[in-house]
Amino acid sequence: MLNFMSMNRFLSVLPKFVCFCAAALVLCACEPKEEETVDYTELCYNDRWPMDDIRIDDNPNENIKALVKRVDLRYPMNMTGDTLDVTILEFKSDVYALDYYMNSGRFQGIVPILRGSFLEQSIRSASRIFIFKHDSFRRYERSDLESYVHQFPNARHGGFPQEFLSLPFEHREPGHTSVLTKYFIGVKAYFPVLAQVYRDADLLWNVARSWDLVDENDFIAWGRQLNIVQPKGIYRETSTLYFNAGEGVNGMATRLPGGRVVAVWGYLDWTDLERKFFTASDRVYGARY
Repeated sequence: MLNFMSMNRFLSVLPKFVCFCAAALVLCACEPKEEETVDYTELCYNDRWPMDDIRIDDNPNENIKALVKRVDLRYPMNMTGDTLDVTILEFKSDVYALDYYMNSGRFQGIVPILRGSFLEQSIRSASRIFIFKHDSFRRYERSDLESYVHQFPNARHGGFPQEFLSLPFEHREPGHTSVLTKYFIGVKAYFPVLAQVYRDADLLWNVARSWDLVDENDFIAWGRQLNIVQPKGIYRETSTLYFNAGEGVNGMATRLPGGRVVAVWGYLDWTDLERKFFTASDRVYGARY
């Protein structure tokens, strides 16, 4: 058991020890993450190496938002002259890959698309989109394509990101989930958001949250574009934006402590909208992602 003198010595060094631990944590947090590296020459498809003409473009000029790299590979198959062409589109983050996959109109999920005499299949995995192009007469097992994708770091395909789970569950409208990176509530988006439509009888509204933390200046710049109004029948919070998003469409938005943005808008009166806004804000604020 510590005597009085030992306890005094312990207390005298405790502040220094706490400062040391805090500094160590800061250094660890500031240490840059090791970038993912992929050796494309080592990527096999069913034990076949890629052909030598691998093309890697670190500055793709395809007018696709947040696209940072395009890679084209070709694999020889059993039949003479038959090849499997693979195009890999790498994006700045998962949300931009999901946005392009959902909204470009180029992809049909697991359904192969016939383009001329070739079949095209696609898989989205985290921040990458894989496009497989092959002879329309050959059958390529989906499991083989998925095995190819799993060679990449952080491979994760199918479904929506877990960030959507922080949005309210009740009254979700099936098939009305979206990713917005260019426009948000009719104005220029300064940050990507995830949005979901809700319906309860004749009531229709939308809930959206930012994909990640948002800088305060970006939130202010986005908010300045809105049609700001004075709400009626509720108490006005200084940290919340009250706006009109169309004829009869009321809206509320805020930047939560920590940096996530939440917005709710729809054909609701201010009292009902406020309840839904508080519910959504609480769920997003309490989420781990």
